[in-house]
Parts: sequence; structure tokens; C-alpha cells
Amino acid sequence: MDPELKEKLMTPGPPVEAPELSPNLRLASLTRREENKVIDMRRKHSYARCADAMKFFSECSSKYTIGVVWKCKEHKDIMNECLRRANTVDDMDRARSIFVSEKQKELAEKQGKPRTLI
Repeated sequence: MDPELKEKLMTPGPPVEAPELSPNLRLASLTRREENKVIDMRRKHSYARCADAMKFFSECSSKYTIGVVWKCKEHKDIMNECLRRANTVDDMDRARSIFVSEKQKELAEKQGKPRTLI
């Protein structure tokens, strides 16, 4: 395989834009359920960033059954390297800030509405 193509496939796409949060807001104060949502969000973003590498692996794996373990090893390594590069601490912080900003918007919308008891 061409080394330039290999490096291109291993390099994830651009990161998702994240809103700027106030510095006094603590991102570590999420519940476990919210943290799981953040992890799912980050996973979806990394899959989108590594779509080319994942497609490269899936094209190879669709040709073989048991032999996929040996025949597509290089393809799998390229895909895993791309996902590893796309899942950094900065990406997790970016996903947290996106989640917190969405949560703040929801709370701001709820504040203007009266509560009902039904």
C-alpha cells in the first residue's frame, strides 16, 4: 500500500466545532448518565471523522468471512489508528462543552415556561 494513502486514511477529519464556555463552569460536574451521553457523542464524532478509514476496512471485510482476520489486518490497523487519533482528551473536552452548552440552552428555554402539575 502507498504510504501517502495509508497516512491519509489514518488522519482523522477536522474536529467538530465546540462553543466557548465560561471558565468558571466546571465540566467535571456531570452525572454518570450525562457522561455516557458525552461518550456516545464523542464516538459518533470520531466515526464521522474516520469515515474513509472505516469504509476502507468495510470494503475489505465484505469480501471475506473467516479470512478477514488475516486478509484485512492492515485495513483494521489503519482504521484503529484513525480512531485512536480521533479520540483524544481534547475531543472529549470538546464533546463535554457541546453537551453542556446544549444543556444550558434547554434550561434557559424551560425557565421561561410555567410549570404544570399533571
